[in-house]
Amino acid sequence: MPNILFATNRQRLLDSAAGLPDFGDETLPASAGALSCATATVTDITLAAPASGDIVAISPLNQDGFADKDLEPVLRSQNDILVFVHGAANSFTDAIKRAAYNKSWMGAATVPGASSVFDVIAFTWPARPYVLADIIGDYSDYRHDQAQARQSAFHFGLFLRELQALQQRIGTRRLHLLCHSMGNYMLGSAVEAWFAANPQPGPPLFDEIVLAAADESASTFSAPNGGRLSNLWRLGREITVYYNNNDVAMALSHVVNRDFRLGYDGPPDKADTRFYSPNVYEFVDCTGVNDLISGVLDSPDRSHQYYRQSPTVRADIVATLAGQTPTRLRYDANANAYSLFPAPVIVAARGGADAPDHQPV
Repeated sequence: MPNILFATNRQRLLDSAAGLPDFGDETLPASAGALSCATATVTDITLAAPASGDIVAISPLNQDGFADKDLEPVLRSQNDILVFVHGAANSFTDAIKRAAYNKSWMGAATVPGASSVFDVIAFTWPARPYVLADIIGDYSDYRHDQAQARQSAFHFGLFLRELQALQQRIGTRRLHLLCHSMGNYMLGSAVEAWFAANPQPGPPLFDEIVLAAADESASTFSAPNGGRLSNLWRLGREITVYYNNNDVAMALSHVVNRDFRLGYDGPPDKADTRFYSPNVYEFVDCTGVNDLISGVLDSPDRSHQYYRQSPTVRADIVATLAGQTPTRLRYDANANAYSLFPAPVIVAARGGADAPDHQPV
């Protein structure tokens, strides 16, 4: 029964039918105290069902950061801490359930010589759920989520200050960050604002930063003048980017945003190891992912959810967060990228022409 410490900049709605606090899809004003913090208790998580889980309790909300009572279990624990930021199309309930699911599958993993159990803290920004196949509505909702992600930069800065205070209280335990999808777009806005306001913020806050299926510009790390994620290396000691050429959401985002996305093929210049020091950056190609646990009817966006849907990718992420060296299928020195799955094979088509076979070996 996972407990998820959370902070949100969503405006509060009327309580749910169960009498629990609920939150909407618009940001609170950019002002001090514009975070609602509490602990959510989630039951009925099933590892075979990524959408599973029910929120059964939420502790009293605190608007001035994390309450001592909510922090107490985290401070007593010996586990490392994982901060999770969700992507687009997530309600408040979706975000908390997803954080609980991530905590559960990580905790069930086996990492020789290390622990895969993490205390999870979620930052949930005001995304809204989409109605699939409603093209006009989905476009409007997507643009709404982008706007809310940008407006969340200030609030994520407040959240980072809470994490800085927490870091001072956890000794040698490590603090990690996992961002999925448009959560990386929010992170880009937040990191840019954070370093503009804090030119000398001190040592990195996070040990490992994982960017999964990032719906953020592919050139984000080389943005000029401290823009976007160009200063992320100052916030985290190691950065691992997971991408997938078969991610349908990234293909659609490319069309909508008119640029390539980080979650499609990583940065275009990732082969430059002078810029992308191997001591800081790792790029992991998940193209050809062949072990997604949900069917396409149950999870139409599963090609975008591989970070939690693929046991292979999950094992790689857990090993990375645990400070281990993951076992990967191959390394392409020319691309400076690791691959987790076999490449598609090229077979001869009828008539002698070559045609791609997209089934993995």
